[in-house]
Amino acid sequence: MPSYDDPDERCARPTGRATFRFTTLEPDDPDLADELRGWILTAQAFLARGVTPATRTRLEDSLRIVGELARVLAGEEEGEGLTEQRTVHAAVHRGRIQAITSLFVCPGAAFVELLATAPWNLLGPADPPDARTVRGAGSALVERAVALSRGAGAGGRVTLQAENPRAFAVYQRLGFERMRPSDAPLALVPRGKDGFSKSVVRLARGAAGPEEARAPWMLLDPGRAALRARRAGPRPLVAQLPLAAAAARAPALRRAG
Repeated sequence: MPSYDDPDERCARPTGRATFRFTTLEPDDPDLADELRGWILTAQAFLARGVTPATRTRLEDSLRIVGELARVLAGEEEGEGLTEQRTVHAAVHRGRIQAITSLFVCPGAAFVELLATAPWNLLGPADPPDARTVRGAGSALVERAVALSRGAGAGGRVTLQAENPRAFAVYQRLGFERMRPSDAPLALVPRGKDGFSKSVVRLARGAAGPEEARAPWMLLDPGRAALRARRAGPRPLVAQLPLAAAAARAPALRRAG
C-alpha cells in the first residue's frame, strides 16, 4: 500500500480550496478498514458532543455510507459489480485521507459506487471548529472519476445512483443529470455476478418506477455539457461556481447502488 504522504498521483487543485493528491488503495487493506472505523467513531463523537441540526443530518448520512462502504470492502455486504473489478481511491491532503470512493470503470463511464468524505469535513460554520477540516475532497474524487473515465476512452462520463433527495441535489449542482433510456444505461454501470440490477434494467427499458424516482440514476457527461454550451452561443461573463466549491456546500456525497 502506498504511503499517504507519497501517493501515486497528484491532482485536483480546487479554486480557493485545498490541494489534493490521489492514491489508489487495495480494497482489503487493513489500514483502509481502520481508517473507515476511525471515521465512524469520530462521527459518533461529533454527534454525542452536539452539532447543528443540518450537520447532524450530514453526519447520520455519513455513518450509513461509511458503514456500508466498510462492509462492502470487507465482503460482508454485496455491492455493485464484481469484486475483482472494484477500485478504491482516496483524496489526500497533507498526509491525511479526506475522502474515499469505490468505483468501477465501465464501457461507457466511470461508475461511483460509494463516496464518503471524512466526518470533520461535514462540520458547518456554527459547529465547533476542527483543524482537520478541508473543503472540496468529495468533489475532487468526482474529478478523479472524470479523469479515469477519459483515460479509459469513456469521454469523461461518470455515473452513480443518488440515494436520497439531498444527495440528488448535491450531484445536480456538480453537473449530473438524470440518466435516460437513450443514454444506454447498461453501458454506464457495472454488471454484477447475477447481472445488472433490476432498477437499472427498468430504466434501460423505459419502465422506471417509484424506486428510480426515490434513488435516481445520474450521469455527468462533459461532452453533452460542452455541446449544450456551444449551441447556446456566447453568454455574458458571470461568476461560475467551480465543481469543487459546489460540492463543499454539501460534502457528504453518495452513492450508487
